[in-house]
Amino acid sequence: MRNSFFPLLKNAPLLTGAFFLFLLSSACKEKSSQTANWITSEPTSEASTPESSHQNTDSPSTPPSKSNTPAPATLETSEEEIRFLSYNLKNYLTMRRGKEYLPKPEDETKALIELIVRQKPDILGLCEIGNKNDLADLQLRLKNAGLDLPYSEHTGGRDKTRHLGFLSRHPIIATNSQSELSYEMEGKEWLMSRGILDATIETQGIQLRFLGVHLKSKRLIEEADQELIRQNEARLLRTYADTIFNENPDTLLLAYGDFNDTIGSKTLSIAKARRNAKKHLADFYFKDSRNELWTHFWDRQDIYSRLDYVLFSKALSDHLVGKKSSLVDDPSWNIASDHRALMLVLKP
Repeated sequence: MRNSFFPLLKNAPLLTGAFFLFLLSSACKEKSSQTANWITSEPTSEASTPESSHQNTDSPSTPPSKSNTPAPATLETSEEEIRFLSYNLKNYLTMRRGKEYLPKPEDETKALIELIVRQKPDILGLCEIGNKNDLADLQLRLKNAGLDLPYSEHTGGRDKTRHLGFLSRHPIIATNSQSELSYEMEGKEWLMSRGILDATIETQGIQLRFLGVHLKSKRLIEEADQELIRQNEARLLRTYADTIFNENPDTLLLAYGDFNDTIGSKTLSIAKARRNAKKHLADFYFKDSRNELWTHFWDRQDIYSRLDYVLFSKALSDHLVGKKSSLVDDPSWNIASDHRALMLVLKP
């Protein structure tokens, strides 16, 4: 008995290690199976809702891929709907690309046009458009692809390269875009980077007023703190919106664009104002088919962020069609731009 027991005792550490290795392997296999099921689950049909408690995610379940994935089917739309698409186009302009000054590459432009046309917007709010000729070029390409948006507005600010654009199927009945808004910081006067695009359209008996912005990027500059610049620009937007509400508290107002900051930032807090304030601008939480909210991918740092927003006035809330509004996760989104578009559907 003694002779048979001690060999077992001698090998006990090996047997114990093997046993725990088996348990660990089984647990990992089970966990791996659960993760795979989560990633490949069917898209949810849950609708985005204003002021949702759903939190932002910076790690999407599906990484970007520039593969030739088939495009989604054409959307079914209603004649009574008003479809507004807010979109940062990623440099639809002529700029230094490598050693030459060139327009947006043709493969990116083609993907961009096809993506927009598939969404069938009635109104387009655009960031990172070049000059008026660039806006006209985009307008013509969309028309040739079957999307006619004949009415336009264009403006800018201190940035002489990137501007704001606006295209609409419905008549623009008023504009009051601001290209020379300024603020004082550290004893110096600063012009707003891209200004505020202000356009009012009329359709189906209602007037919708759009304020487009593209606030200072997070790119560091020597002249000043980029975060303070963004906050000051948000304050200019807030002051401008307050002026509109002072004239008409029931204005159907949307403030949209690339705010270049996250939802918990002081920038967004300034732009929105307090939730219980009469002039509060609510935030629509756009979600994609996986219930994710990120709108921008920075490939150099591998960072996913929610930087693009559509804020709306209290009077506009009754006109929202939440179940049809979404974050556009078209398969070619990252060929067209480094941002994803926001589709807000409204009813008269």
